[in-house]
Amino acid sequence: MENTEWLAGCISIISNPAGMKASKEQLIRLLESRDVRRRRKLYEYYEHYFQQQHSARFTIELINADLGYALVNRQDVKYIRAHCNQWKTAQPETSETTQQAVEKKSKKPTWTNQEELKNPSFTGSKLDSL
Repeated sequence: MENTEWLAGCISIISNPAGMKASKEQLIRLLESRDVRRRRKLYEYYEHYFQQQHSARFTIELINADLGYALVNRQDVKYIRAHCNQWKTAQPETSETTQQAVEKKSKKPTWTNQEELKNPSFTGSKLDSL
């Protein structure tokens, strides 16, 4: 019976939508089972600790103290720090920045007439006389 509950808990963690955080109990279960997604869930739950740029040892102490168990190790913290930039949600662009990018692309290049540079008395092109 306990294995069934544990498995159901793990499945509910993995099937959570991206915006939902796992509970501390679910996180402890993932860490105990050394689940593949444990590090990402650990980062999502303790993102504020990783953003503070503490040393790895201090971060481990903070997280393990909060969990009540020594489940997080140095390799977990190193892995999370190496991959957390990929896990951050991309902030949607505002319409102003998108509009500015379109305006920059749509500007026509201005060309310099080389004949005007050589001959200052040049007043027009050959096509003007047609």
